[in-house]
Amino acid sequence: MSPRTPKKGKGGIRTDTDLEHKKKGTRKERASFLILCEGKTEKDYFVGMRSRQGPHIDVDAPKVDHLSIIREAVARRSDEYDAVWCVLDTELDEGLTSALISEAKRGSIDLCLSTPCFEVWLIMHHTDCTRSFLSANEAKRRLRSVAPGWSEGNTRFSDFLHGLDAACLRARQLDPTGEDFLRNPSTNAWQLVLAIRPKA
Repeated sequence: MSPRTPKKGKGGIRTDTDLEHKKKGTRKERASFLILCEGKTEKDYFVGMRSRQGPHIDVDAPKVDHLSIIREAVARRSDEYDAVWCVLDTELDEGLTSALISEAKRGSIDLCLSTPCFEVWLIMHHTDCTRSFLSANEAKRRLRSVAPGWSEGNTRFSDFLHGLDAACLRARQLDPTGEDFLRNPSTNAWQLVLAIRPKA
């Protein structure tokens, strides 16, 4: 009897089940990501993106400088993860940004960079964000004006979920390549979000 021939008992009635016909190992594995963040705001945002339907996401915010975060990401990279990302601010510092890009390339780490800071990405969930900022603090003040309940110590992804698609669109319009890291303002957070967002 071939494996595809139904088993039959007395009276020609099938005695096998559909479970017996399923091939082992055909269950789709969840993708797995490691995201190392510069601060609590970023960590809280991406922890909030975890879902049963989406990939497995490990998020951490090591209390070290920008370059050390990338080096830690390299040290923690393993076959367990499909991709490892570092979420960092450029601080409007061209020298720092160039160093981050070089370090990430050497270590095969994906970068999510925001200029001047991650709060630009959060602003985009609520409104257009095209005017340059003189500092990260100015961007944070702008975020508080469009999202009055927000604070650095209390970032909830659920507060931004409704504007996620709009934020992706706005960020891509500013930088379609996701590589114009020092454009002010800009962020390629949309690339990370699209990678970890549950697929429809």
